[in-house]
Amino acid sequence: MTPCLLLPESASQSLFLAYRIVSRCYFHLPVLFLYFWTIDIGMYRIIFLLAIYGLTSTFSTSIPGWLLRNGSPKQAVIIGELAKALGLGVLLWSTRQSDINLFLLVISQMIGGAGFTTALTTDTVLLRQLTKGNQQRFMQVQTKSQSGMFIATLVAGSLGSILFDYNPQWPFIAVILVSILSAGCVLLIPPQKEEPTSDMSPAVTTFTIRTDQYFWVLFYAISRAFTLAPFIGFIPFYFIMVNVDPLLFGAVLSCFTLSSWGAIKISGNFIKRYGVVALLITTSLFMAAATGFFASSEWLAARGVDYFITGLIALVLLGFGSGTIRPVTMANLNISANSSTERVQIFARMERDFGVCNAFLLTIGAWLLVNENFATLMLVYLLLYILMVCMSAIFYLRKIHHDKNRCI
Repeated sequence: MTPCLLLPESASQSLFLAYRIVSRCYFHLPVLFLYFWTIDIGMYRIIFLLAIYGLTSTFSTSIPGWLLRNGSPKQAVIIGELAKALGLGVLLWSTRQSDINLFLLVISQMIGGAGFTTALTTDTVLLRQLTKGNQQRFMQVQTKSQSGMFIATLVAGSLGSILFDYNPQWPFIAVILVSILSAGCVLLIPPQKEEPTSDMSPAVTTFTIRTDQYFWVLFYAISRAFTLAPFIGFIPFYFIMVNVDPLLFGAVLSCFTLSSWGAIKISGNFIKRYGVVALLITTSLFMAAATGFFASSEWLAARGVDYFITGLIALVLLGFGSGTIRPVTMANLNISANSSTERVQIFARMERDFGVCNAFLLTIGAWLLVNENFATLMLVYLLLYILMVCMSAIFYLRKIHHDKNRCI
């Protein structure tokens, strides 16, 4: 009798697991910049489109809440996936042949960004509904899906490059099909008993984030922006200039994902053995070194170091730094005294500030790349990052000193 009772629950969670893995097959992500580059719309427009996607993802967080209040988590996830597919469909339609429609391109990025936020935000709510409040089971599915999502992203990135080599639109068509398939996986999940939760409550009480928490919110936002802005907006340009074969383009950029995943895996043991401060210092050094390698690529090339080798080393370092940002942040954020609603607001603030910082760095970077060169762009990023690290270190040391005096 027990197996019969467990079967629907197990099947639902298996479908959810399949959804998460399939939905992370981002065939187009490593070649997105390359695609925009090949249709010759100009660097400013490319960065503008990338920034629009990020800002829409950041400031459309009210959409998931509205969908959850007026429907089920299952319906919200399906809408998010279909919106992602629609966004990419509009993108392809707006760039067909030589007829480029910039207005439709902007609309496609807005639809895709909103769909991404909706699916990403509501799939956790759906999982909590499927596990019926069982925290242990919830974490088991979360952990199992993390490895699957990483492998899916890594493999899809490499396959996307191969598809792009045959036809530049194929990676985007593949993602459209994947998004529809993902929505189908969620659609097959049996209807769940509606149980109102505090997370779906329409009333949200605002509160003031503590000073120590806001420091780590800013650390997360700025550090993540200094990794993703170069990775999404400018590092693909670097490898285009190095004449990396399109077949290898996705594999090369996947080194970032692989390094980031490795950092996440070892960060827990690293913190236990050496402490959070040591990981924080390591993160800062790796990210500064990565930016420094890119900035000095011409200087190194003049001394016999190939541009490709320099870029690959820098990409691995940047990926490692990116992977340690969240563990460092979560180890210091200290949200144990906050309610679940307040935690959601803190995480939303982290993502919002990241979106603003990311758009700011993309804008500065586009101007520097067009008017100066890639080395100058990365040198300015390096100096800005060092300035941010120094200011953060001063704030952090003052906080430690203040806490010691308060204890005395």
